[in-house]
Amino acid sequence: MTENFEIKNLDDFNSLLQKAENDSSDAMNEVAFWFENGLTINNVEIVKCNPQLAFDWIKKSHEQGNLNATIRYADYLSNGENEFCQKDVELAMKLYKNAMNEGSSNATFNLGLEYRNKQQFGKAFELYQKANNSDDYFAEFTLGLCYYYGVGTSKDKLKAFEIFKSLDKENYTEFEIDEANYLIGKIYLEGEVVEQSFDLARKYLELADKDGDHRSAHELLMIIGRTKMIN
Repeated sequence: MTENFEIKNLDDFNSLLQKAENDSSDAMNEVAFWFENGLTINNVEIVKCNPQLAFDWIKKSHEQGNLNATIRYADYLSNGENEFCQKDVELAMKLYKNAMNEGSSNATFNLGLEYRNKQQFGKAFELYQKANNSDDYFAEFTLGLCYYYGVGTSKDKLKAFEIFKSLDKENYTEFEIDEANYLIGKIYLEGEVVEQSFDLARKYLELADKDGDHRSAHELLMIIGRTKMIN
C-alpha cells in the first residue's frame, strides 16, 4: 500500500493500471512504484518487478506534470549507471530546481547533491540548509557532517556536536544515528570543543557499536575499554 492507492489484490492493481492508462498522473506514478518494487500478497505475486515499465510510467507521469514523478525522473537522469536513459545531469538539475520552486524539499536536497558532485560545496550546503528548513525533510545529519569536517561551511565541531545530539531517531536511519553517536563519542574523547570525558565518550561509542558492526567506534573502544570490561 502506498500513499494514494491501496492494492489488496490483482483486481485493485488492474484498476489502478486502468486509471494510469486513462491519463491519471498520480496513478501513473503509483504504477511505476509497483513495477519498481513488485508486490506479493499472501504468497501470491500481484505485480512482478519490471524496471523498464517502472521507468516508462515514471516518465509518462512526469510528462503529465506530476511533481513526484518529475523528481524520480530526474533521479534517473542523474544516475550514470541507469540503463533506461542516458545521463543528463544538467536536465536533472533543471528538473530538481523546478520542483524545488514548487516547494519540494526532496528536490532541494537532491539538487544540493548535484552541486556536491560538481564540487561546489558552498552551494550544496546552502541547499541542504534550505531543505532542512522545511517541515517535511530532515537534513540535519548532513549539515552536522558539513560542520564537523568544514565542507561548504566553516568547520565548527561544537555546532556539529549540538546537531548530532539533537537528532530524533524517528526521522533518521539507524546508520545515521549510529554515526552521529560515534562522532559525539569522538568529540568527547578529543576534548577540543567540550570537556574531555572518557565516560561519555564510552557511552556514545558503545551506542554506535551496539550491534558490533561499527568498526571505527570499535577501534576507539579498544583504547578506552568497554563498560563491561572496566574494573
